[in-house]
Amino acid sequence: MQRLRFLMCLSVLVFMACAAAPMMAKDGLMLVMPTSGTYEANLLLAETFDVETAWESYSNPNGVELGVENGVYRAYTMNEGFAWGLNAQEHSNVVLEVEVTPMTPNFENGYGIMCRADIQNNGDGYYFMINANGYYSIQLGKGADILPLVDWTQSNVIHPQIDENSIRAVCIDDHLAMYVNGELLAEVTDESYAVGYAGIAVAASANSDVDATFDNLMIYSVTQ
Repeated sequence: MQRLRFLMCLSVLVFMACAAAPMMAKDGLMLVMPTSGTYEANLLLAETFDVETAWESYSNPNGVELGVENGVYRAYTMNEGFAWGLNAQEHSNVVLEVEVTPMTPNFENGYGIMCRADIQNNGDGYYFMINANGYYSIQLGKGADILPLVDWTQSNVIHPQIDENSIRAVCIDDHLAMYVNGELLAEVTDESYAVGYAGIAVAASANSDVDATFDNLMIYSVTQ
């Protein structure tokens, strides 16, 4: 089982920010999206990674480690490219949330969450990524490539270096949106994937490894 995708671009563009109004509801969320309407999201899974078998694990002697460790999900790779671990339930329209903390201050890497990932086609799906230098991106994994839907862009909303950030990925029909620490940073449309699996992902550049921990992952099913 291959767990590495070897194409990664960490280009630097201008800051972009949007505004939206997420609201908490009982066992769920109410999302008011500026371009697509209001949605109710019902809680499907609250994963605290207290059980070692809670999420996909993977170990490669060439430098990839994925799995539950000391109450968090740890993802590490020393190889250039993307590595990821998936859950076991297929979804369509979802909101995903996770708390992520880098273990090293390497700036030329990335870590985040996936929606509509494909178990059969290695690395296909949508990636919502940030890095320790305060940048974010939405990317499309397709075939042999990972392509930017929203290129790497800096935001003061992201806590830099070794600090915790909360990422929310919204995947509703062809609409994708990314929040960090409660702020909507990017929206884009893409019709490549309609269903798939939730995933946790890291990406290393040619100049640095990546080591990050993930906790309190929430999966919500969305209805309009």
